[in-house]
Amino acid sequence: RGMVVDFAVHQPDKEDGGIPNPHFHVLCPIRPIREDGKWGFKQRRVYRLDEDGNRIPDSKGKPLFDAVPTTDWGSPETLEHWRETWAKMCNAKFEEKGLPCRIDHRSYLRQGLDLLPTVHEGPAVRQMEARGIATDKGDLNRWIKATNALLKDLKRRIAALFGWLNEVREELSKPQAPTLADLLGAYYGARNAGAWSNKGKVGNLQKFAGTVNYLTEQKLYTVDDLEARVTSHSERIEELKASMGGKRERMEELRGLLEQAERYREQKPIHDQLNAIHRQGQREKFKAAHEGELRQFYMARRKLNGHFTSEGRLPLTKWRTEYGQLQQEYQEEYAAYKPIREDLMKLYQVKSTVDTARRQQEQTQHRDRDMER
Repeated sequence: RGMVVDFAVHQPDKEDGGIPNPHFHVLCPIRPIREDGKWGFKQRRVYRLDEDGNRIPDSKGKPLFDAVPTTDWGSPETLEHWRETWAKMCNAKFEEKGLPCRIDHRSYLRQGLDLLPTVHEGPAVRQMEARGIATDKGDLNRWIKATNALLKDLKRRIAALFGWLNEVREELSKPQAPTLADLLGAYYGARNAGAWSNKGKVGNLQKFAGTVNYLTEQKLYTVDDLEARVTSHSERIEELKASMGGKRERMEELRGLLEQAERYREQKPIHDQLNAIHRQGQREKFKAAHEGELRQFYMARRKLNGHFTSEGRLPLTKWRTEYGQLQQEYQEEYAAYKPIREDLMKLYQVKSTVDTARRQQEQTQHRDRDMER
């Protein structure tokens, strides 16, 4: 395809064990190599034409044109194809080695997974975290991992509740099926019949009253009511997850812009010094001495392109304010999980009690039938 790449493999081959995460870096230029071995052009000019096919001039009389890439290496479609091909190659090697792990080039959202992706920390953040220094990215990733664990747990509990509700609804749909209150009364009545002390009996009555009061306060009288409550919890969880995911992506975008703005501010004096040097030899010497700083400046300027105001400033205050608002809303939505989880735990307690009462009733019915025979 005419692309020349440079790569560096970082693997644990040092005496002390090396790095903990073997990986490699690939530097891909967008300027192609022609068949004759010479560098090609990254872009070509496509002049803008009027209705008669003549070039359209600008205010200075120069023809207007658009810069069109000569390759498709920077297109999203090409990147998608490369990522998919790489995933297939890795998975084929995993299968060849008998390893169960697999990778997927698609995002969690495209895979249909109810998970929030973590953010890239980088070596500097990981070194700080290893030294016991908490960072914003580290705190955010810890929060995301805790949220994903909570999402998995809630989804598992919701699925179990739906399965149980279907079983109970089918059972209660039979003629003269007991209500939830009947089943609870039978359960605690049986416990009182086997209680040896008044203290135990009082405790059973208190638990029965507490459970009935909870169901009454929540207006849960039937199995269908329970199913509707679980459904509403599930929908609310999906809404919160989608909202938190959008806020997390925007926060990550803002964090990246602020980091690039700080890098731009730090390295701009170096760039200004370079522009003040007019002699070519001195410029080249200065550029060589400050190659790293200038590269960071150009990268930051490129990523900030389109965000500068007409006066050449960046909306830093606006970004920080938006980030603070998103962070507060993010925490508030996370706090909304707690009451949902507590309610689900109470529903599980009701389920356990009702299941025990049903088994006791079935045993009694079987014993009565055996005695009649």
